[in-house]
Amino acid sequence: MAGGQRALRGFTLLEVMVALAVLAISLAALSRGVSSYLGNASYLQERTLATWVAENRITELRVFGIWPKPDTTKGSSMLAGREWYWVQEVSTLKDLPDNRQVRIQVFTDPDARSPVATLIALLGRPQR
Repeated sequence: MAGGQRALRGFTLLEVMVALAVLAISLAALSRGVSSYLGNASYLQERTLATWVAENRITELRVFGIWPKPDTTKGSSMLAGREWYWVQEVSTLKDLPDNRQVRIQVFTDPDARSPVATLIALLGRPQR
């Protein structure tokens, strides 16, 4: 190269194709990661709200001094703009006759088979 001129050299087709392949793989992995994150965030939000529904049900029993009889009860509650369905199972404890075990399972719809959240609490006999 005479006169101090440098030869201008561009990218070859192979270099461009390799760069595009690396970019495509990176974007696919990023997309999968974001999708997984959003799915987990949605699941955690649903599980948190379902747990609050169960805690609210236990709190109602305690605040109103309800001494539930051993039985299974179904109901629903509104929370965060949607309806949640719960099943309350009350059982007696042989060793603790003044306590009841209350198991609350919370579902997203009335026909669901597996609960989103389950809470088990012990209730003492209310003072009179």
